[in-house]
Amino acid sequence: MRHTDGSHPVASPDPTRHGRAAAAYAAARLYFEDELSQAEIAKRLSVSRSTVSRLIAQARESGIVRIEIRPPIAASDVADALASVLGLRRVVVTPDGDGDRPPVALAGSALKELADLDLQAGQVLLLSWGRALWEIASGRLPLLRGVHMVPAVGGMTESERPFHTNEIVRRAAERSGAIAHPLHAPAVPSAALRRALLADDAIGAVIALWERIDVAIVGIGVPPGQPGSYTPLHVSTDEARPLLSRAAGDIATRYFDLNGRPIHYPAEKRLLAVSREQLQRAGTVIGVAAGENKHRAIVGAARAQLVDVLVTDAATAGAALELAEATG
Repeated sequence: MRHTDGSHPVASPDPTRHGRAAAAYAAARLYFEDELSQAEIAKRLSVSRSTVSRLIAQARESGIVRIEIRPPIAASDVADALASVLGLRRVVVTPDGDGDRPPVALAGSALKELADLDLQAGQVLLLSWGRALWEIASGRLPLLRGVHMVPAVGGMTESERPFHTNEIVRRAAERSGAIAHPLHAPAVPSAALRRALLADDAIGAVIALWERIDVAIVGIGVPPGQPGSYTPLHVSTDEARPLLSRAAGDIATRYFDLNGRPIHYPAEKRLLAVSREQLQRAGTVIGVAAGENKHRAIVGAARAQLVDVLVTDAATAGAALELAEATG
């Protein structure tokens, strides 16, 4: 029932509990349905603006008002659209995970993808680094008995374990029964040391596995200087920074721009890491990335044909889809 002026009936504030609930209901109707300002509601109810603010807050807290935010399209539709526009085999959008540890949700979905590929003895699995990769190595890996597990790059100077590929490979192999092949060499040796390392039979045997990659699980990084980036020392030099200012992201410190074009830097000539071409020839590359600025890196990595399957979250997938459609 409405008043003759078309407004909803209102209740005057009352000191009793029922009276306060009625006042909160009236204020909420005027605010959310009639779209009146708080000043207009205060005048209508003959109360102060601060009282209106409290009544609206009470309406929310008590359940009189329930606000529901729904995505405009389902996560599965976003995943399908993103896979189509970027030419990926599949995009996996993770369910809502632990808000404080998003890599955990990514790791669970990536491990399911790995299990579905059913690697057999003699095949090669490559792992890169990052917090999501550390969670993968620490998670419930499928049985990989006889599978050769190899790092994507030599040793970094970073002290945190998620950025030590040998440690990730060792941990994952222990938990899955795979055969670990650590790369006991720095990521960027001197030119002379690099030549010596490549001539070493043990090092050469590990590097040779990069030519036989059946499955790779890689993190997709953001450029130096961006929030959330991990920048190894060999790409944080005065020479490298201007060159990498155009970068959208990297995989194993192989950088690319938004269109997927490679971006080289001086130390890359000495880099001991899986090459772009080796990743492009691999059977299946699962890219794992979510969070601030990752949407640009995802689009660039896909356009560089460095990933086949993407594991991400809903927000990042939506941002990547918007960017890909705007720049395609």
